[in-house]
Amino acid sequence: MGNESFLPINLPSKCIPYDGIQPENITIRSYQGKDEIFLAEINPTNLSQKFLMVLKNVVRGIDPRRLTLGDRMYIMIWEYINSYSDTAKIKGVVCSHCWEDNEVTVNLLNLNKIELPDDFTQPYMIKLPVSGKEVGLRLYTIEDEIETEKFEKKNPEGYLYQLARSIVSEDPVLRRMEELSTLDTKDIAKIRAFHEKFHHGVDMRTIYTCPKCGEEDELEVPFRFDLIYPVGKTLTDTFGEGI
Repeated sequence: MGNESFLPINLPSKCIPYDGIQPENITIRSYQGKDEIFLAEINPTNLSQKFLMVLKNVVRGIDPRRLTLGDRMYIMIWEYINSYSDTAKIKGVVCSHCWEDNEVTVNLLNLNKIELPDDFTQPYMIKLPVSGKEVGLRLYTIEDEIETEKFEKKNPEGYLYQLARSIVSEDPVLRRMEELSTLDTKDIAKIRAFHEKFHHGVDMRTIYTCPKCGEEDELEVPFRFDLIYPVGKTLTDTFGEGI
């Protein structure tokens, strides 16, 4: 019955942010029925926790809480391709040439991987433009996301809390938050720009041919929960033939 075969996976981070972890040691398997127990319960408010439980089943070689958010997105798409289908139908795609509304079938295998540069290091040192202070930064992880969500349930300052967690410092997170709250917005923007610059994972942009006018156009595949766990029309489109 089930397949417990674990395969190597080349993560977009190339394991650069993970001290002591070699890329060749990370392996993964496709979903099984026991994973769908958690997948079926995923919604916008519990994605981090529920998918972490799935990752603990399907990924070996690293504590999944350490995974960057970019690596997690890559794993989500890898799992959909290998567990369900390598295509996805996207509705409401408006062609920029003929302005017609289309349903487009996207080949997920054609999505490009965005990798971290080989010379990336953590902490990554930057100089803040206004205060002149040098700070070390690191990429957001699944643990950061989970801890931020916990914090936001009791406090309205989750935005600064998440930023503070990405600053490498011996100071407590709340003290880092307090310092961030007094910084000029140009300094805050510099920190945010670090996370944007080193975005990695899956490039959700792809080229499609408009079925109405035949012209090529660019489409950004939207993140949808049925790209984690297909339900409804996505399910019948993929598996309904012959029923």
